[in-house]
Amino acid sequence: MWSLKTRLFPLFVVIVLVWVFFYYSYSLVSRLREARVNANETIAWFWAGAQVPMSRLAELGMMYVCSGCGSTTPAYGFESDSSITRFCQECGLVTEWYFVSMEGIEERERLFYRTRRLFKDLVNRLDYTTILSDTDMVPQVVNGIAVADTMSEESLKSLMLLTEELDAENAPVPIMDSFGETIGYLHYGSDELAKELLIVPYIELGILVILVLLFFYVIRIEMKKEKELSWIGFARETAHQISTPLSSLMGWIELLREKPEAETDKEFAEALEFIENDVDRLKQIASRYGQMGKKPKLEKCMINSVILDSVHYFCGHPGFLTDNMNLETELKSEYLIDLNRVLFSWVIENLLKNSIAALKETRGGIIRISTRDIQEGSGLVEVEIADNGKGIPFADQKRIFKTGFSTRRGGWGLGLTLSRRIVEHYHNGNLRLKASSPGKGTTFIIMLPAISEDAE
Repeated sequence: MWSLKTRLFPLFVVIVLVWVFFYYSYSLVSRLREARVNANETIAWFWAGAQVPMSRLAELGMMYVCSGCGSTTPAYGFESDSSITRFCQECGLVTEWYFVSMEGIEERERLFYRTRRLFKDLVNRLDYTTILSDTDMVPQVVNGIAVADTMSEESLKSLMLLTEELDAENAPVPIMDSFGETIGYLHYGSDELAKELLIVPYIELGILVILVLLFFYVIRIEMKKEKELSWIGFARETAHQISTPLSSLMGWIELLREKPEAETDKEFAEALEFIENDVDRLKQIASRYGQMGKKPKLEKCMINSVILDSVHYFCGHPGFLTDNMNLETELKSEYLIDLNRVLFSWVIENLLKNSIAALKETRGGIIRISTRDIQEGSGLVEVEIADNGKGIPFADQKRIFKTGFSTRRGGWGLGLTLSRRIVEHYHNGNLRLKASSPGKGTTFIIMLPAISEDAE
């Protein structure tokens, strides 16, 4: 199940990232289309709303009046001079004609009001800030609303700072009068969509980087998984190869037991017993290798008995412990735990072998194994294995659980790796290096969950 989750999680992340990218791209395109429609509508509003009042103010509202009789004629077709001289058919004389507006004051005010209202509506359709300032860059109109004369100095300074920020985005547009002189400037910013478009390449680059890193992460997981499977295959093949000569050895032991010397010769009987014990040990080792990669069967038991079996094996066989080594135990745990005795005894033996190797050059070497119960949550069982040997160099302490790393010459670098895997993957526990100092010793800690009283 853990492997399946590990494989599916990166795929799930990739699907989510791709979906987010396409959803964001679709949303961006939709908003761009809406912005284009809004811009086209704004232009249409301006054309439709300004066409009539501008035409009436420019053409239909102007005429010439005769100074003699007061007759009128449209100004269309004449130059817009203040007065002209021409023949009047009513007077029958050449008189002065004056250029005047046919519209009344109220009508002209209404036209100007409609025009101002049109520009105000257009400004309100914009989703960015606009500021109209004088030639000294002092704001006069903000978003179509005139700046009040009673505005405080601090507020005015804030508007001037905002004007500078707008100028940093877009150059101000000069406003000319009828004589071509600059009378002010129009300052404008950028809408949120335009700002967002600036960061789109970075967003796409970030998503691409995440996908690349995720790809390498998946490759790394697959390589690690393949490496683990190769070790599992090696372990199972080793178990298979060991089982064949073991069967033969067991047959020879049975034949030796049938000989008369097995009952009469004490040394022969003792040697046969040691051989049988070693064969049983080899059977146990083959069983350990054969269980690698499989979900082990756990049984409820106390951890002290498993530790004592390993301790008795090391103490009862010459060659393991030298005369300058002492193996001490302090087993106080009373909690039941779910344990695979065969695999967990392998963990204890690996740690004991490391301690023995660290004590070979130490006089008065001591290996201490202790267990105790911790009342935390549903309960924990702590196993501590400590020695006063040569210790682990500080530079190597972070690498001791990596496959292939070993501080011993000729070591395979598998003992601690397999031990941690057995404790964590098969027993839901934790194996860690508690402390180690060169020349002072090393301490390992194993934490295992106890069986709760309800479960028991």
